[in-house]
Amino acid sequence: MKINNTYSIALIVSGGILLASTMTSMAGPSNGSNLRECYNNWISWCNEHTAGFPNSCYGESMDRCDGIHKASVSGLTGLKVNSMKSTALRKAKRANTPLVAPTVQPVRRAN
Repeated sequence: MKINNTYSIALIVSGGILLASTMTSMAGPSNGSNLRECYNNWISWCNEHTAGFPNSCYGESMDRCDGIHKASVSGLTGLKVNSMKSTALRKAKRANTPLVAPTVQPVRRAN
């Protein structure tokens, strides 16, 4: 009986891992036909699936686009690539951060 339970657990775990890896690979948007389109697709995806900018989704997505469109990046100047990145990031949804009032410390006066 113990062998069957161990086998069943191993089968369930491996199936879960396979399902998770398949869903992760299908989760992202299209990489686009050029660098600008890739940036825009991934920024939109991050806007829908995260709390907003700043977080790692935006930077990692742009790095991914740079890697995918490596041939076209090498033909562009660094200034042009940075310009495309900043244009795409203007479309990023800002994260809502709650404002917290600072704590006031009492003033200590010498007697």
